[in-house]
Formats: sequence, structure tokens, C-alpha cells
Amino acid sequence: MILTNLTRANEIGANSYLLDFGSDGRLVLDAGMHPRAEGSLGLPNLEKLEFDSVDTILVSHAHHDHTGALPLLMREHPGARVYMSEPTYYLAEPLLHNSVQVMLRQKAEKGIPEYPLFTHRELDQLVKVWQACGLNRAWSPRGYPDPDREPLTFDFHDAGHILGSVGIALRHRGRTIFYTGDVNFTDQTISRAAEFPREPIDVLITETTRGAQPKPEGFSRDAVVEQLVIAIEETFARGGAVLMPVFAMGKTQELLAQLHFFQKSRRLPATPIYIGGLGRTFCEVYDRLAGRTRRKYPKLNLLDDIEPQVMDGRRARDFNPKKGHIYLISSGMMTEHTLSNIFAQEFLAHDRHSIFFVGYCDPQSPAGLLRATKRGDSVTLNAEHGPQPVRCRVEHFDFTAHAQREDLLAYILDVRPRVCVLVHGDPPALAWFQQELAARAPEMKVIIPPPGEGIEL
Repeated sequence: MILTNLTRANEIGANSYLLDFGSDGRLVLDAGMHPRAEGSLGLPNLEKLEFDSVDTILVSHAHHDHTGALPLLMREHPGARVYMSEPTYYLAEPLLHNSVQVMLRQKAEKGIPEYPLFTHRELDQLVKVWQACGLNRAWSPRGYPDPDREPLTFDFHDAGHILGSVGIALRHRGRTIFYTGDVNFTDQTISRAAEFPREPIDVLITETTRGAQPKPEGFSRDAVVEQLVIAIEETFARGGAVLMPVFAMGKTQELLAQLHFFQKSRRLPATPIYIGGLGRTFCEVYDRLAGRTRRKYPKLNLLDDIEPQVMDGRRARDFNPKKGHIYLISSGMMTEHTLSNIFAQEFLAHDRHSIFFVGYCDPQSPAGLLRATKRGDSVTLNAEHGPQPVRCRVEHFDFTAHAQREDLLAYILDVRPRVCVLVHGDPPALAWFQQELAARAPEMKVIIPPPGEGIEL
């Protein structure tokens, strides 16, 4: 087997990896788009692949950094079959249609000539090729379950990251290759912890997102939940409102459920909770699949039971933060011209309001810049508006959907792969895992795959 890292750099970016099994098949794991880069620079190195040379495409989950380039990969490999879990099947389509809208807007605002990289019409045709596969059973790359005597098969395992996220086991002539995708080994509000295979693995390809972040002493999700509700109570007592910049998929649904439980227990008043239109679309999928996915509170209907208010265009134009209201608005990175970026500028100048971050923020994104700004200093969230003083409360609560590095290291040491391939992490994160594995498992071959180079495993 030859592995080629198709990402353009060793970082958290446009995830995509080619596995070449020679005459037994060539497959690609994920096809993401970089959350910060624009145009073709945000894509994986798809030019490394000869036209129509890929047989199979396997998608770990629906987040944009794992699916954003899927239409382009499919365009260049029309003979490839595409497989994913059932929830990913329903989540990825609206996400990619939204991506077209974003590219059209950026084309108008920034004059990026190559946008959109694909169209709504093309996407409608490509979706017809996708196939949803059940978890914990073997599948043939030709699309049928429980294959007999196939040289190469795959099976999906719940990764606990978002709805539909999976780790992917590849079985090739008596050997096992396992790709974690994005994984979480801790229960969230809705999603349950990952259920990964524990038998010995020959090659493990693992994410390393939190490798540079040690787990705080005494850390627990319950403690973070308590800290968040206290901070919201304090904001309401000052007569303020709360803005939480969140990803429309995953984080919106998790926090919506958690806030609902706060209100049911009377820790918080039953005031309106606002979400974005795309967040509502993903809530519909979460609700539709509640009874047939591995999740907590399968009878909780996010839209009917919680009744979140949708922040549409008209409401956004007349926006004025109201006392006791909570706004779960995307994007989580507060990218320029998104609602969370626009709304934040209404929060910054008022010390009664709060902006709470609950997930990952790229340090160079507007969200990352705001997180690093001290109260009283100024920050630039939008270049057109220039610097603005930060008077509101800004705080981060670690509701991560990624595994703590200690938990991920424990899994690696548990399955003891002969070869461990480190991906999906910034250089300090990759270096931490490499150093720890060298000390604790010196017999293990640890690889950080250089972008664009084929490595024989």
C-alpha cells in the first residue's frame, strides 16, 4: 500500500489522502477544503491524481474541511464510487449547496474569478452517485454489504465527533488499516463517545488536532457546562445578551440541546434562543435521524421541543441584542460578512453583553483575533470597519468535539499499530504525538507524511 498525503501542508486544512493498493484498488479518504484559503489554494493536491484513476471515495463526516472539495474530486474521477454514513449523506448536500452560495458571494465581493468551483446543478447530479452505508459491517468497494473473499473491504465505526462521523477500517488481504477521521472519546450533549475497534491494527492514520493542548488538570465536560451556565447567568444579571459564534453543523445542535436543559432545570429563564438558517437545516437532519442513530436523548426533537428562533435576513437587518436572549450564530470562526461577525460588532462596545466561544478558533481568524484581545484593547473583525474597542465580556469554554490528546494517545497505545501516520494537526500537535510515541512505543514506526509524496507502508 502506498499512501499519498494530498493536503498542501501539514496542518488543519483540506484533508484528503490517497491509498493505492495496486491492482486491488485506489481509494481516497475525504476531500476537504481549507477553511481560510481561497480559490484553488484551498483545495487538496488533486492534480497529483491522473484523470479517472480513483476507484473509491470514502467520506468520514460532513464538515467542510473533509467534504468541501468532494464535487471536484468526483468531477475528475467520474468512475469512482462514493460511500459515507447515512447522516453524512443527508448533511453533506445542504452544506455543499451553501458552499456554492458562499463562493458566489465571495466572487462578487472579492472578485475571485474561479469561483464558484462547482455549481448547484452539478452538485445535484453528483449527489445521485453517493451511497450511504451502515456501521459495523463489511462493505465491498463495489457497493454491496458482507462481501465474501474480496481482497479489499471497508467498514465504518462511530467516531463520536458529530452526527454521522465515522472512523474507517480497511481490510486488505489479512491486514487492517484504520483511519480515525475526526474523533471524540467523550460523550457530548447529544453525540456519544466513539466506538472504535480495539483489535490490533497494522496501519493507523490518525488526526492530531489537539496535540499541542494538554488536558487541564481536573478537566471535565460537566465542569465546563457549569462554568458556561454561571457565565450566562451573570450576563443576564447585567441586563445583557449572549452571542456564541458556532459552526452550523454539530456545535449548533449540541449547544441548543444543552441550553434547553438549562432552561428546563430553571437555571436559565425560558427566553428565546436564536439560530441561523443553515443551522436549522442541519437540526432537521438531526431530528429526522434521531431514532435510528447512536445518540443520547433520541426522543428530543430540537426544532419542535426547543422551538429556536431562526435569524433570517429581515431579522438580521433589524438586529439589536436584547436582554436575556442567546444567539447561536455561525460562523464559528466569525469569518467576515457572516452573521456572527456582523452581530459581534454590535456586542463589542457594551460591557453588559458577552461573546462566548465554545469550539476551535483558528488564531488568524476574526474569532481567534478577538479571543486574543484583552478587554479594553481594540480588534479588527472587518477590515472595512477598522479597529473597535472590546468592552464586552469575551470568554472561551472548551466544548471540543475532538479527542483530548491524552485520550487519543491512549487509543494509539491500546491498538499498537506497526505504523502510525499522523495527520490533521498543526506542526506543534504533530510533534507532540511523534515525541510521545517515540518514548512510549519505540518499536512503532511513526510517520508525518510530507504533502504530495507517496510513502510505501
